[in-house]
Amino acid sequence: GVSTIDVDADGAVSINSSGGVINVGSDDVNQNINIATDGTRTLTLGATDSTTTVDINGAGVTLDATTLSVDSTDTTNLTMTANDAGAKTLTITAVNSGGGTGLLDINADDAITIDSTNAGVSVDGAAASNFTTSSGALTLDGAGGINIVGNAAEVDITTTGAVDINSGAFT
Repeated sequence: GVSTIDVDADGAVSINSSGGVINVGSDDVNQNINIATDGTRTLTLGATDSTTTVDINGAGVTLDATTLSVDSTDTTNLTMTANDAGAKTLTITAVNSGGGTGLLDINADDAITIDSTNAGVSVDGAAASNFTTSSGALTLDGAGGINIVGNAAEVDITTTGAVDINSGAFT
C-alpha cells in the first residue's frame, strides 16, 4: 500500500460522497487524528442552516478555549451519569487568575430548581448575601426545624407589616 498521502493545494479541497459515508480514521489503528492544528482557522462542523446533528463520543472530551459559548434553541442538558461505587462530582467553576474576579451568573425567565435527592444543599458566601423575591413570599421550611445563627451579631427582622410567630411550645 501507499505509505503517505499528502494533499496540499493553493485552492479549496473538497471530499464529498453521494453514495455513502465519508470515513476518516475508521480502521482499528491507534493513531491520533489532527484537524486544523496549525495556523489561525475557524473550524466548522455541521451545516449553517442548523440541520446537522453533531455527535461526539469518547473516553474523555476536553474543550480548551479562550472563550466558550454553548448556545441552544431547544431543551438542553448538562448531565453526568456515572456508574461507579465512589462519589463523582460535576463541577462548575468560575475563576479569574488576573486582577478581576470570576463570576457565575445563572438566569432564567421562569423557575430555577435546585434539588438534592439524597443529601443537603449548601449555599455559602464569603461576603454579605441575600435571598430576595420581587413578588410573593419567601418560604423557609425545614423538616427538622430552622436555625438562624447571628454569630454574636444582630439578628434583624424588619417589616412594615405584622410579625406573626406561632409555636406549639414557645421558649
